[in-house]
Amino acid sequence: MIRFVKVVLLSAVLRGLSLFTDEVKHSRRMGTVPALIFFFLLLFGVTAASAEDASVVRAAQVDGTVLKNGSPMRDGDIIQRDDKIEAKANSAAVLTWSNGSIVQMYQDTILILQGVMFEADRKMETTLLKFEKGRVFVKAQVPEHLFTHFEINVGGSPVKTQGSEFALKYDDAKKEITLWSLLGRVVVDAGTGALRVDDGQQAVQKIGGGAATPVAMQDKIKSSLTSVSKKLGGSLLIEEELSSCLPLKVKIGGVRNRRGDAPYTVKFKAIIGGGSGSIKSIRWDFGDGESVLGKEAQHTFTQGVYAVVLTVEDESGQKATGQLNISVEEACGC
Repeated sequence: MIRFVKVVLLSAVLRGLSLFTDEVKHSRRMGTVPALIFFFLLLFGVTAASAEDASVVRAAQVDGTVLKNGSPMRDGDIIQRDDKIEAKANSAAVLTWSNGSIVQMYQDTILILQGVMFEADRKMETTLLKFEKGRVFVKAQVPEHLFTHFEINVGGSPVKTQGSEFALKYDDAKKEITLWSLLGRVVVDAGTGALRVDDGQQAVQKIGGGAATPVAMQDKIKSSLTSVSKKLGGSLLIEEELSSCLPLKVKIGGVRNRRGDAPYTVKFKAIIGGGSGSIKSIRWDFGDGESVLGKEAQHTFTQGVYAVVLTVEDESGQKATGQLNISVEEACGC
């Protein structure tokens, strides 16, 4: 059976090459060589859609001397796997992910992009960075129909999040990580345990040392980081307030962590705007056959990926829906 399959595949390839050769000859006569690319893609089933869901990382707001692999980096440059980005003294740059994440690099900072991968079955984008020195501000975020695992290797210690806004400083001489979380949870694998830093907290972690204890972030630092976040653009992590003068519109709120270990209990709330102002019904469908009514809901999920759908109807008959994905994993580590 295996030999038969190999023969069939070989025959198909040979037939394709024969057709491709004929097309080359025809295209040379007709002056349509660019059409060969399209012909070849169709022949072997290669389409651009295969990579549409993975972020493209680009440089923006390049100021001063910023190098990519030792050469000057410019706005719009695409950052690829293993590219080394270095912001020199009095220099800065912003890296943007097409699915939403943003990294602000400050002076005397070195970052290496180790990869951006997308798992279609899990709707998961994974970003891997290596942070050699300096200071960064990170908005690790994706739209609600996707999930993210954003991980920065700092001195051999992974700093990871499933969605957050945080500042990170690494002192290579002291082997010391300083972390400030503005929104969401950031987890540091400290070697002897996990350091979890939540909204409004900060921590100083020694590489190879025991897990540090987070403390409240100073108001001055929080205000400064909030200003940086606003300058970089809107946050996908902040719950949107809906106008009361629009047609009926709904959004799922109350969920900060859309990934968790099985079994995973999640609380939801309906954010409603517009419409007649009088609500007739609010229904939650959790993607596993279970549903409930009410403005707030709670549900426990087993392992898997679920599309939670909120359906709202007002007294005038207007209907609106919102959707949010939940991923429940055996060992999320988040």
